[in-house]
Amino acid sequence: MQVVFRTDASRAIGSGHMMRCVTLADSLRDGGAEVAFVARAHEGNLNALLRKRGFDVVELSVPPSSQQQRTLATGPGADWRDDARETRAAIRALDARPAWLVVDHYGLDHRWEAELRAEAAQILVIDDLADRRHDCSLLLDQNLVAGMATRYADKVPERCISLLGPRYALLQPIYAELHRGVAPRMGPVHRICIYFGAADRYGVTQLALRAFLGLDMPDIEVDVVIDGAAADLAGAVACAAGHANVRVHARQPTLAHLLAGTDLAIGAAGTTSWERLCLGVPSLVITLADNQRPLAAALEARGLIDWLGHHDEVNLTDLQNALLRHVAAGGDIASSNAGRALVDGEGVRRVRAALMVNANTALRVRPAVPDDEDLLLQWANDPATRRNSFDPGVIAPKQHHQWLQDRLSDGRNCVLLVVETADAVPLATARFDKTEAGWKINYSLAAEYRGRGLGGRVLELALAALVREYPESSWVWAQVMAANEPSQRVFRGLGFEVVSNTAGAVEYRRAL
Repeated sequence: MQVVFRTDASRAIGSGHMMRCVTLADSLRDGGAEVAFVARAHEGNLNALLRKRGFDVVELSVPPSSQQQRTLATGPGADWRDDARETRAAIRALDARPAWLVVDHYGLDHRWEAELRAEAAQILVIDDLADRRHDCSLLLDQNLVAGMATRYADKVPERCISLLGPRYALLQPIYAELHRGVAPRMGPVHRICIYFGAADRYGVTQLALRAFLGLDMPDIEVDVVIDGAAADLAGAVACAAGHANVRVHARQPTLAHLLAGTDLAIGAAGTTSWERLCLGVPSLVITLADNQRPLAAALEARGLIDWLGHHDEVNLTDLQNALLRHVAAGGDIASSNAGRALVDGEGVRRVRAALMVNANTALRVRPAVPDDEDLLLQWANDPATRRNSFDPGVIAPKQHHQWLQDRLSDGRNCVLLVVETADAVPLATARFDKTEAGWKINYSLAAEYRGRGLGGRVLELALAALVREYPESSWVWAQVMAANEPSQRVFRGLGFEVVSNTAGAVEYRRAL
């Protein structure tokens, strides 16, 4: 399986797009995929880092006029037509016809994607803005903003599957590992981490450091991480000189271990938001770009961050007052736990599965548990699932909660299962309800795994689990809407026979 990424990093764009793509690329490569990057040679690019990590990189030049005029973070560094032509040539130079072309770039839209459709089997777009149309098979937006469920409704093709929310946040695997063991933040603040990424063009890092130093708190340790230019690093080092409790770090391969030992973070509202929340770290946030504002507003509304304002609205006194407030209050265990509940760090495995799962993928089955509640409700309310249900109404969370509690507590009459990959990424559910005619089957696949030949395998595994649990069982049956031809093919393929076909419903039955 070949995957090609088209993304950039620069002083203007920052490193967030590139680094989340690298995280996904590492995971795909671990899963057996061949991965390459197409990226422009902007000032502050990370192309050398990609090569150091063992990825093939086709570097696109930056036209002189673009260097002079294209300074916005949304610009691709060239006209989109030129970028499409150059990217097409780059893919062909790699001698690749990738299974996936992954595009993470604010400067590219449906026009560019349509031009590249012939070069890849499918396209994944990673976006945060929902400000333009896309022509893709899969869309990923890991953010949490108002109207999240519908913000791409008129911006992607009808066939496109959307992976929305921090459940899919592309964090390095170390975050999931630390998430399972890190304690929620409570009590005194002993350590602070300051990090504003590679796009801190406004000197906010040094502003935060000066704010802390002005408070004279020698008992609190501070880590300052600089991803930017050498001048930024030198300036921070000079600012910290003579303060034994302050350490200044150049670019780090991961912030995970620093954040795991941090009681309070100061940073922007980019990808690092999810890293902090995953480890339950309280945060003072200063937004650096307009596209960060909606995320900061949504997280503050949930009590998950303290948003001080935009970079041009926050001064030294504001930062010092906020620091004094948080140091006096100490860690908030409720907020820390809420962040950890929102982001579990497993997003990259879920996205990898969405790209790589196929009819030959190893699967396993397990009983459903209370922690599956949100996922099962999401699957149950998927529009296609509702259309293929005899009761198409949307299921309310309170109704679903009670339903799940009843099913899980009645193991004699209900067997509720989750089918997942070998590395524990759930992709389907199956339920057997005991009736006088035998066990009645209901099953569904998550939207991102449909059309991959998995339906029959999911049911085979579920049926085998039922027989293990209840070996005396004799019959199973299912009722399928007549219009649901994919499910009918699955049942026929497993040897089920039609016993009735009336009023738009087809009933299937088979001996165990």
